[in-house]
Amino acid sequence: MGMAATQARLLSLTARLTDNENSGQAISYSKIRLADQTEQVNTDYLNALKATKLTVLTGFSGSEEIYTDISYGLMTGYNTVACGLQYIVTDKKGKILVTQEQAKAFEAGNGDFNTFLYKLGYSQSDINIKNTSTTATDSEKAEAYQKIHEAWDKYLTSVGLHIGEDEEHGLDFGYTSFSTTPYDGYPTYTLTDLETGEKQTKALNYEGTTQEQRELYDYAAALTEAYYGTSDSSAVLKTAAEADNTGYINYLKNIFQKMASAGYYTEDDEGETLKDNAWFENELRDGNLQLEYYSAVERKFVSTSIDSDQSIQEVTDERAIAIAEQEYENKIADLEAKDNKYDLELKKLDTEHNALQTEYESIKGLVDKNIEKSFNCFS
Repeated sequence: MGMAATQARLLSLTARLTDNENSGQAISYSKIRLADQTEQVNTDYLNALKATKLTVLTGFSGSEEIYTDISYGLMTGYNTVACGLQYIVTDKKGKILVTQEQAKAFEAGNGDFNTFLYKLGYSQSDINIKNTSTTATDSEKAEAYQKIHEAWDKYLTSVGLHIGEDEEHGLDFGYTSFSTTPYDGYPTYTLTDLETGEKQTKALNYEGTTQEQRELYDYAAALTEAYYGTSDSSAVLKTAAEADNTGYINYLKNIFQKMASAGYYTEDDEGETLKDNAWFENELRDGNLQLEYYSAVERKFVSTSIDSDQSIQEVTDERAIAIAEQEYENKIADLEAKDNKYDLELKKLDTEHNALQTEYESIKGLVDKNIEKSFNCFS
């Protein structure tokens, strides 16, 4: 091999050794990054082992308590929490979070409770016959008629109104409907002059100022509509005449009053957000959503929290931990596979480096001898 060729080979070996060392250094850095990633995976896994979830007491199996994962539907449903309390969800300002169905029902009545109930398929009337019924007996009709009078008497007394006197006038109540839709009209009263027989019918509008007066008016109006109103109104509604419906009607009444007093809002995605249990739990934990329960003593909703409410329990989330374990095993296996691959590449580079180094030393020795001879020739 000539001198020039030897030197060219030496330069080539030097370049390959440098490239070999750079490649080895890059792989070493990659192994360091793998070690960092492994440490992070281990940290995440240890944190995941602490995962908890919120559950709600929903029943009993003998003496054993049964808890169910918390959700919006569970917390705000009717008789879904075993303690028997009615819960609602609000935002930080106190506005109640309701379903779109409830919001539409409230807006349809412009704040009228009877319309709100009707849109949800209910009526607070506990009269299940109409004055036009062909199957009701005269005594049943008379009983219904009397109940309507008593209801209006209570309301009128509460607001200090006295419409006529029975000994001077014949007093009757009725309902004027504008269509076949229940509550699309207004209650009326008719005064009949007992001497002349002249009749005078007027709308019976709400004139109260308190919540109690409003409730008395709404109840009397519901009775009147059920008895005198549209022919099909009672057929499509679940009424308080059925004892099983009374509790749910009161449940809706509490929601309605909260909507009217504190305001309300809903989600604009056809209710999908309210079905997202993870979203609901996170919002509760972050304080964006808050809980209240109805106090029968105070006759209003009062605040509670996920930390203090005895119906709510925080427990280990076994499902989340199982998922975390699987993810941990998959990530560790992937990191180990990469680490083994890097080890093989380093071993290959090391073998190559040794071979290159041996050849380099051999050729460098030849170059050194050639240089030495050249110097001897010219000395």
